[in-house]
Order: sequence, then structure tokens, then C-alpha cells
Amino acid sequence: MKKTALVTGANKGIGFEIARSLGKRGYDILVGARDEARGQAAVENLAAEDISATFIKIDL
Repeated sequence: MKKTALVTGANKGIGFEIARSLGKRGYDILVGARDEARGQAAVENLAAEDISATFIKIDL
């Protein structure tokens, strides 16, 4: 069973590194971010490392 992780603030900094680390461990990543352009860029960067990631617009 594949696990999924929602990482808030995953478009930059510590959040992005957490998303990358979990992705390398086999998790599907939900990239939570307010800024859609930055969130999509993070998804593209993760995908370039063969990490499954999807952007989710959130404002917490």
C-alpha cells in the first residue's frame, strides 16, 4: 500500500526538503502551498527527481 503525505509549505525551504525526503522514501507527495506558480514549480522539481507529487492550493 502506497503512502501519501500532505506537506504544507512544500514549495520552498524546509517544507520542500521534507517533501523531497519523503518522496525519496516512496511517499506520494501532496504539495500544499498558497502560491500556485511556486507550488507547480515545486511539483516539477520533485518530478525531475522521479518523485510523485501533486499541487494542492491551501491557505492555512
